[in-house]
Amino acid sequence: MLRIIQQIIIIFLLILSLAALPMIIEVNTAENKLEWNIEKLPKIYGSFISEVSKGSLGSYQLGTQVREIEQDIGDNFFTSLKVMLIGVNASIAISLLFGIFLSRFRLTKIFNFFINILAAIPDFIIIIMSMILAVKIYRWTGIRVISLRPDAGALNTWFPTLLVAIAPTLYLFKLIAVKYFQTSSEDYIRTAVAKGMSLNYINFQHVYKNIEPFITAELVKVISLAIGNLFIIEYILNVSGITKFIFQSNEIQPIAIGLFSMLLISAIVYVSVRLVFYLFKRGFIYE
Repeated sequence: MLRIIQQIIIIFLLILSLAALPMIIEVNTAENKLEWNIEKLPKIYGSFISEVSKGSLGSYQLGTQVREIEQDIGDNFFTSLKVMLIGVNASIAISLLFGIFLSRFRLTKIFNFFINILAAIPDFIIIIMSMILAVKIYRWTGIRVISLRPDAGALNTWFPTLLVAIAPTLYLFKLIAVKYFQTSSEDYIRTAVAKGMSLNYINFQHVYKNIEPFITAELVKVISLAIGNLFIIEYILNVSGITKFIFQSNEIQPIAIGLFSMLLISAIVYVSVRLVFYLFKRGFIYE
């Protein structure tokens, strides 16, 4: 219990320190160098805690307007949560589907070849290439698949979700493919094949059960990859998500609220994936 409390305090101070960076770093134009005003940190921390203790999340600058954070944080939070929730769970489902259950089909070999090509390209270049392709599709067919308007609804949500899912899918599929190859060479798999068990039964009851712990162990990294892409995608595609509070302000209040919200979104996505794994095992795997 004490260790958990220590971790919470460390995370809290770390997030506040990151949020306070724009306020404690100043550019000295005369000497052409950065100056760190660490002595401001206690005052900045006190200001944040005092504001929250009053029941207020503070305000932020939106263009020429000053708006209260609580007026906008609900919609922005659920937009980012929806993109992350669908993107991460879809990436895991696709990786498992092609990495284990459809691994014997020729389609998977084509998918694997395509994934290996994409894996060699940096994420931000893939995002830019995807935007260019979306514009080309609109010119060729007249079908709009992307919108840079924050009020475009589903048109401004499904494409960012697709882009968020790319990095986790690239990472997970390669991991699952390697683990599948290693697991398939184990003696208990050879014994199951020799007994005449079906490939689907072996994949569900033997292969998946031994690969799932590796996926669970890498789940934090998968979510961090998706969060990293979310920062880029929401900024470039003008999505009204939670990162707006981080990008459009240099005050500690909105930046800290945005970072804490990101942490909460990551926790919700993590719990959702573990829940899906639990339900999947209860429904399809014999313990």
